[in-house]
Amino acid sequence: MSEVEQIEAFQERFAKAQASEVIDLPWGYALLQSEFPTSHDHNRVVVTSAAEAEEIVSTVDAVLGDAGLTHRFLSLPDDASFVGISDQLVASGYELETIATMIFKGDPVRPPENKVKSVSPATLRSALLSEWKALLPESADAVHEQLADRIRLYANGAEVERLVVFDDLEIAAHVDLFIDRANGIAQIENLTTDANHRGHGYATSLIGEAHGRSEAAGSRLLFLAADLNDWPYSWYERLGYVDVAHTHYFTLASVP
Repeated sequence: MSEVEQIEAFQERFAKAQASEVIDLPWGYALLQSEFPTSHDHNRVVVTSAAEAEEIVSTVDAVLGDAGLTHRFLSLPDDASFVGISDQLVASGYELETIATMIFKGDPVRPPENKVKSVSPATLRSALLSEWKALLPESADAVHEQLADRIRLYANGAEVERLVVFDDLEIAAHVDLFIDRANGIAQIENLTTDANHRGHGYATSLIGEAHGRSEAAGSRLLFLAADLNDWPYSWYERLGYVDVAHTHYFTLASVP
């Protein structure tokens, strides 16, 4: 398999391992997670082959609606055959976000200059709650709690390292590292620096530590996902990450 195909296979295994229900579809699959219904990542439809836009939309409505969910979330590969479908989804009200898969191809990242620790989900929880409250101030506390606690599911699909940099007793920055030792693949995800702690090189230290741990685990393929239209994309390029594939994500935050 090509490197992109290996990554896609890992992402599918990783996602399905976290689901409470997987529904096979003629042109993809659906993921449901009854414990975390407000998590879009865990309750979505993944399109992997060509289908009519009307069929995709009606299936998304049926699968997520029957599960009692008010959001709609699906993904399409960045392929010429899906251009018409993308246009129809946007025209019907879906918001589009394009995510780039980026593989590390650069020179070794320098070792961390700041002390990095691996922590438990319980240690990270307060920082995650604060972040979600800032991002979704109008949402209920129960929503923030689900989005913070869903990280427990990651261990169902891969070995997980939750890496943090502390400023005194406060978590200043954190990142997740997912490791698939059997297939020699690792993913860096959820890199975040608190707004009050930026400019100290904490993110660079976390990336350096993640690279070191990935290498120590025997990973021969290290990748991450980045919003094509956000500034970290260029930062990752400067670190040595190469854009190899795009996925289009479509969201309806709420339906009647």
